[in-house]
Amino acid sequence: MAVNPSLRLDLGGGVSLDLALVRPGAFTQGSPPDEAGRADDESQRTVRITGNYYMCRTSVTRGQWERFVGETGYRSEAESGTSGGYGWDGSALTQRKQFNWRNPGFPQTADHPVCLVTFADAQAFCAWLERKSQRKITLPSEAQWEYACRSGTTTAWHAGATDADCDRCAWHKGNAGNGTCPADAKQPNSRNMVIGGNVAEWCLDWYAPYQAGDATDPRQDNANLSDKPRRVLRGGSWSRDAKNTRSAARYRADPHSRNADIGFRIVGATESTAGAAPPSAKVPQPPVEAGPGGTAPSSAPATASRTPAPIHVTAHSDGSAGFGLLGGLFCLAVPVGLIFLVVRLISRSQAPPDNPFVAPPQPSDRRSIPPSFVRTMDDGFWINGDWPVGTALRLAYLADGAAMTHDLIYRPGPDGHFFYTGTRPDSVTVMPDDASARMQQPPPLASAAVVSPAFRQSGSSVPPIYPSAY
Repeated sequence: MAVNPSLRLDLGGGVSLDLALVRPGAFTQGSPPDEAGRADDESQRTVRITGNYYMCRTSVTRGQWERFVGETGYRSEAESGTSGGYGWDGSALTQRKQFNWRNPGFPQTADHPVCLVTFADAQAFCAWLERKSQRKITLPSEAQWEYACRSGTTTAWHAGATDADCDRCAWHKGNAGNGTCPADAKQPNSRNMVIGGNVAEWCLDWYAPYQAGDATDPRQDNANLSDKPRRVLRGGSWSRDAKNTRSAARYRADPHSRNADIGFRIVGATESTAGAAPPSAKVPQPPVEAGPGGTAPSSAPATASRTPAPIHVTAHSDGSAGFGLLGGLFCLAVPVGLIFLVVRLISRSQAPPDNPFVAPPQPSDRRSIPPSFVRTMDDGFWINGDWPVGTALRLAYLADGAAMTHDLIYRPGPDGHFFYTGTRPDSVTVMPDDASARMQQPPPLASAAVVSPAFRQSGSSVPPIYPSAY
C-alpha cells in the first residue's frame, strides 16, 4: 500500500504539525573510531529498521506545545513542582522557580522549539496528539532517531564532515547565541528534516552501552544498565559544543530533568486508528480544571450532600490495588459506607446494566479496594469516586521513586477521571482538597518508600534527585 511521503496533523486553532516518512532499511549506528569528537559510547553496529514511520520534521515548537496546553490545561513538571526548572540566567543554566517553558530565560517565538519539558511532559503531549490524530504517537527510539537523522549518510553530520557543514545544519554553542533559534531555520536532511542541534530531544530508550552485534528495531527498556537510570537524549543543543550535535552523539538525563536546552520530537504511525476504540486511557489529565479538550463531565448525578472521603491505595504489578493507611481508616467507615451504598444502588436502579457508575457490592475481602475507586495503568491511574463533578481533589503519588502531589478538578468521563504520570505509580492517595488543606502533612505514600523531609513539610513535589544530568 502506498504511503504518503509527508503527513500534516491538524492541532486545531490554525496550528499544524508536519511529519516526514521514514522508510525501512539498515544503517550503521554509532561512529567510526577516527571521527573527531567521538565519545566512548558510540561503538558501531548494524541496525535494521523494519517498518515505515513518520517523524516530526522539526522539534515540537512552542506554538504546537501552547496549542496542547490551551486545549488540556496541562501544567509541566517545572510549573507544578516547587523548584522550577533550569533556565538561562545570563551566564549558565540555573534552577529557579520562575524558569519553565513559558520563561526559559531567553526570548522565544511560536516557531522556536519548546524547552524545559521533562520526559513525562513529552509523553503527555504524545498521548494528547494520539487521541486527537487517531494514530499511534510516541517519542522515537534512539535507533529511529539516528536512522532518520542520518538519512543515508555516514558522515559526522547529515550535511557533511566539516565545521562548516555542522554550521549549516545545527545550532550549537558556537552559533546559537545563548538560547534557542527557530526550529526550521537550518538546512534539512534529504528527508526534509531539520534535525540535530537547537535542543536535545528525548528518546524512549534508557541509557546504556549498545549491545554487541547486529540489532533489529532495538530499544533499551532496562533502566538498570547505567550508573543511574537515565533516558537517552539526542541531537545536542544550543548550549553545547558543535561536536555534541553529530548524528552519533549520545546524551542522557534523569527523566525529570527540566532544562532550557531539552525538547522533543514525535514519531507517528503510518496507519490511522480511526474507527477503533479511542485510546482514552492514554489521555493526560492536567492537574487543573480541564479545558475544552478535557474529559467530558459524567452524566451521572452528583451526590452533593456526601462528605468526600480520601482514598489511598498501594498499586501491585498486575494493576490491582491494596489498602494503604487511609484504606484502613476506610474500613472503619464501612457501616456508614454501606448505608450510602444502599442509597446509591436504589438511586441507580434505572441505570443500564453496563453503567460503570453503579457501585459494585462491597467485597468480603477488605484488603482490596473495589476497582471503581483507583485503577493503576502503565502510564497513570483512573479515579472513579463518588464525589460530585467539579470537586477539587489533591493527588499524592509515588512514581519512579519520586513523591509527587497535584491538584485537579474531578471531571469523570464514562471510565472515570484519568491522571497521566508517564509510568505506573507505586502508590496513590486521592483526597478532596478541603481535607488535604487541613492536613499537616500528606499521608505516607508507600511503606517501603523513603519520602524526603521537604515533601513532608511542603506537601508539594520533591525536586528530582537528578534534576539536571548535564
